[in-house]
Amino acid sequence: MRTNRRMMLAAAVATAMTILAGPGTSAADRDVEKNSTPLGATTVIIELTDNDIELQEFVDGSGLWRNLGIFDPQDRKIFDLRPQTSLGRQGMSELFFASNPSHFPEDENGEIDPEGTIAVVEAFLRRFPAGTYEAEVRLPGGMLEGETLLTHVLPALPEILAPVSATDDPPVVDPNDLVIEWEPVTTRFIGEGPVDIIEYQVILDQVDPLRAMPWVDGGTRRALINLPGTVTSLTVPPEFLIANASYEFEVLAIEASGNSTISVGEFVTE
Repeated sequence: MRTNRRMMLAAAVATAMTILAGPGTSAADRDVEKNSTPLGATTVIIELTDNDIELQEFVDGSGLWRNLGIFDPQDRKIFDLRPQTSLGRQGMSELFFASNPSHFPEDENGEIDPEGTIAVVEAFLRRFPAGTYEAEVRLPGGMLEGETLLTHVLPALPEILAPVSATDDPPVVDPNDLVIEWEPVTTRFIGEGPVDIIEYQVILDQVDPLRAMPWVDGGTRRALINLPGTVTSLTVPPEFLIANASYEFEVLAIEASGNSTISVGEFVTE
């Protein structure tokens, strides 16, 4: 991976070593290049909601990380991490992060502006071009490497069919008979061409009342369920719900590329 860049880097290192310590490349540098093994996982995806878009990256690989570098298809280093002091001595094994989201503009009525949204998405895609992204983790005596393909195939937002109500906002539901349902996603959010939805994901959060003893992610009680790409409804187990409570839920359409789009709904229980 990135043979030309590494050759240039090796040449620069060799020149510096010649100036400082005479001709030749150090054995340590040669060992690092030679002792290269694959990362356990490397992913770069795009996540889009009804009001923003962001880049997400996950890297996994055991070892005493000295440095993590991520490179875009133009071989530009877009991320550089160096664990320091106690974390540097302990080492790292995985990292997930997301970019700052680009938010969609609103019109004078406070509604998302469709034309402005397309402009924001197009600018975001120019900033993060499609192609192969590479990750390199430097270890004391070697290197972990991985690569992943980022595409610009963004599925359309799932259209939520239930629970909805023409009179109540949010809709009031029977906790013993709740079905979350959505239209199958068959088109792209932007542009023409097919999509391959391999999975839907439903995330359900109890937002009120908050729990007195929250998990690490906050005061809400959460359920996350992954469904095959052919399934477009979910019967919510009544054991999860309580009466007289408020809930939010997300329906994610996950494309074969890993890119996903999210629609959000809410309801209250009787």
